[in-house]
Amino acid sequence: MLRALLLFRYRFDSDEQQHLHVAWGWAAGGVQYRDFFDNHHPLFHLLTAPLLALVGERSTVLLWMRLPMLVLFGVVVWGTYVLGRRLYDERVGLWAAVLLSLFPPFFLKSLEYRNDNLWNALWVLALVVLASGPLTKRRMFLAGLLLGGAFAASVKAAMMLIALAGAAVLTFRRRSEVHFALLGFMIVPAALVILFASLGAWDELVYCTWTFNTNFAGIRKHLWIGRAIFPFALAALLYVAWRFRETQNRLRYFFAVMMGIYIVTLCCLWILISPRDFLPMMPLAAIFTAASIRSIRSYAFLLIVFIGSLWYYGDRFENKTDWHTTMLDQALRLSHPGEMVMDIKGETIFRPRPSYHVFEIVTRAQMAKGLIRDTVAEDVIRTRTHVAQADGPMWPPRARAFLSANFLDMGRLRASGQWLRDDGTFTIAVSGEFMLVNVRGEARGTLDGTPYTGPRTLAAGAHRFVGRREQTAVVWAPAVRRGHSPFRLRDREF
Repeated sequence: MLRALLLFRYRFDSDEQQHLHVAWGWAAGGVQYRDFFDNHHPLFHLLTAPLLALVGERSTVLLWMRLPMLVLFGVVVWGTYVLGRRLYDERVGLWAAVLLSLFPPFFLKSLEYRNDNLWNALWVLALVVLASGPLTKRRMFLAGLLLGGAFAASVKAAMMLIALAGAAVLTFRRRSEVHFALLGFMIVPAALVILFASLGAWDELVYCTWTFNTNFAGIRKHLWIGRAIFPFALAALLYVAWRFRETQNRLRYFFAVMMGIYIVTLCCLWILISPRDFLPMMPLAAIFTAASIRSIRSYAFLLIVFIGSLWYYGDRFENKTDWHTTMLDQALRLSHPGEMVMDIKGETIFRPRPSYHVFEIVTRAQMAKGLIRDTVAEDVIRTRTHVAQADGPMWPPRARAFLSANFLDMGRLRASGQWLRDDGTFTIAVSGEFMLVNVRGEARGTLDGTPYTGPRTLAAGAHRFVGRREQTAVVWAPAVRRGHSPFRLRDREF
């Protein structure tokens, strides 16, 4: 019930919009990295692009694309139950599944349309395979195949592989079947490498998924602290693990050590840490928590705390999806298919962007250090982009200044144009067809020395309009024809 409620009411994360824009790029015939930027591994976008094509262009697309996340959520909860039953008993498996399903960080992140849900589901399936019987060649190959899929969905799976390998070295003496796991692991990443190389996108793949991210790591001044601590923290963890290596239940020992190695590696080495980075350890944490609890009262207390936390972090169950659906509805009306829109991270989803990079924190930090140039002004002018997302702090400073000076607010979006100065002068930055409007509608007067009788193609540069002394704006003409005007903001239509 809670999941059904929040699926349609919980606020959209900007990452969801970025992921969906990438999936749309595939569905529209583009190639990730080559034709549009993304710094994530590609499997999630490739798999969900056909679903997006079925949904089509609609303002509620993110609600529709959250529905497949229910399947991945179900896989993880089911896998938690199976692992809990395998490690302990039926009671632990059931309670672990219940606790995990209501644990706020897992509950809320598993709602969102994001690649983390795919790699977490594949990871849990791999653990189920490994824990369900003897480590035969077939079982190791299948586990490797699933882990390769997880790595193809997210680079963060690399830390899981480190933890898995470290725990295996301490736990199992017989490792003759490891090469079957390695063979299975290579299949999906190798297939993707071949795909992108054949599409002429190999260099862009390397830049987006490796160079771009490592450049950001290079400017994070505090990372040396974690890296300096890492050898000592890992050594202490391994020492404790070695002291308890003779535990009777080898699987429990294996998973506990793996959790420890993953958490230490993540906290010491990862560039940006957020709750979703702990997703692969949450099922195991739920299992060990359920195994340590013996009373129904303790379970009830935890569930009450979880539900209360969901109410708080879930915006008190208020509907917070309207902001984006309203913006996307305006984007679909203000711009037509094929027309470019200058947005921050792909928020308008169904429109190509004139600039390559998206302006998340990783990009903006590199721009501040001069590693990436802010070319928004040049890109908008070169591609004759006349629609842009509204102003906000996520814009790089130079881009923000250019857009604020040369675009007019239309609600959630902006269209190219300017308010006329007191002497009637204005400047066009992006050449195109423009219209002069006032509060009553289209203005009348003289434009650049000739009578203004309707929309006119204006070149970039300075212009002057002489008419009645009242507030007047020059606006990209298609925006007005499509029912938008800066004067209509007072009506709160957007």
